[in-house]
Amino acid sequence: MTNCLIYQFNAELKGYKPRMWRRFQVSEDISLARLAYIVMTLFEMRANHLFDFEFKMELNKSKLIKELGRENIEIPRKFLLNIIKIGLPDSETNELDKRIYDFNIFDVKMKHFITPMMPKTRFTYDFGDDWEINVKLEKIIIDETLSKKDLPRVLKGKGYGIIEDCGGIDGLKSIAEAYSEKSGEEYENYCEWLLDDDIDLASFDIVDMNNRLKNIPRIYEKIYEHGIYPTEQEIELIERDY
Repeated sequence: MTNCLIYQFNAELKGYKPRMWRRFQVSEDISLARLAYIVMTLFEMRANHLFDFEFKMELNKSKLIKELGRENIEIPRKFLLNIIKIGLPDSETNELDKRIYDFNIFDVKMKHFITPMMPKTRFTYDFGDDWEINVKLEKIIIDETLSKKDLPRVLKGKGYGIIEDCGGIDGLKSIAEAYSEKSGEEYENYCEWLLDDDIDLASFDIVDMNNRLKNIPRIYEKIYEHGIYPTEQEIELIERDY
């Protein structure tokens, strides 16, 4: 059985109604990159784009004013926020763009940045469609009945997830509306593009998702960290061709 702590999270797709969310658990010793692969799996992200995490920590206003040597000044809120961004290095040079990122996501542990004192982070995937997932640590527990092979696991959730390259939240809303009507030119176009005439964005299959969590984060690790293109069988798994 596992001796490590278990981190329980709630994650929600920002800006979409009805809410799409997941409650899930991971072991404490995973990397922040592995947490990203888990979130991507949970929300049907298919490893076609870049991603990052952003953390915010409030600075002490009185300390900042003292350091500036001025007392009666109004400080814009943006200067009271310490933003930490953690992302991917360049796939060719393997170097981090330090104008944007403070840390290489492959080099840091999840538990060093997500704590009870700093429980929230924002995960962004695809900087064109800008899918944002708000991730919050709910609690840290010990469960003697679990082993590491049982993790990650999803406990609850609602909603299917995203559709790659559909134009972000607005595009996802258009798809949901078209498939709810099941008629019209827009519906026919989506059916042709997605090769599916019956998509239910309100659906969530917890058994299927837990099965996917056993394999897909590992595939995403090979893609992002080792530059290994997925096999035909792995592509079929990612694209739900089963």
